[in-house]
Amino acid sequence: MLERFIKKLDENLALLSGILIFCLMLVIGADVILRYVFKSPIKWSFEFSTYAMIVIIFLGGGWTLPAGGHVAVDIVVERAKPKIKHLLGIISSIFAIFYLVIFDIAALIYTYNAYVNDFRSSDYIAIPMWPIRGVMFVGGFMLLLEFILRLKNEVKMFIRGS
Repeated sequence: MLERFIKKLDENLALLSGILIFCLMLVIGADVILRYVFKSPIKWSFEFSTYAMIVIIFLGGGWTLPAGGHVAVDIVVERAKPKIKHLLGIISSIFAIFYLVIFDIAALIYTYNAYVNDFRSSDYIAIPMWPIRGVMFVGGFMLLLEFILRLKNEVKMFIRGS
């Protein structure tokens, strides 16, 4: 039940990332046309593009792990026996979980600091920075949950020996 909820939430966040990619494409396309044809660029397009990319990357990260889209060096793993593959999966998942716990604590502090001090972007839009920073926490947390699910499955497969 919880696993299905996490998967569904990841899918929705990935869908949101996809919609944001489409919006980013429209803004950049319009900016290029306005800049080179009419000599009047969209002043806020660079700032929007920067923050949109942060949101896209972090919200899509959790969905990307089970989809097999994260970078992996599997030269050794591909040649290993199944039990060793699962052991290596367990070890790498534990390291990832450890890192993501630290990352999420830091992201939460980073977000809280921006909220309390009312940090705003310094460019044209001047938006509050805490929602952008908060996306880092949400994305890191979703990736953490996916690694926990991965660890659970790797342990199960290791015990089965397949």
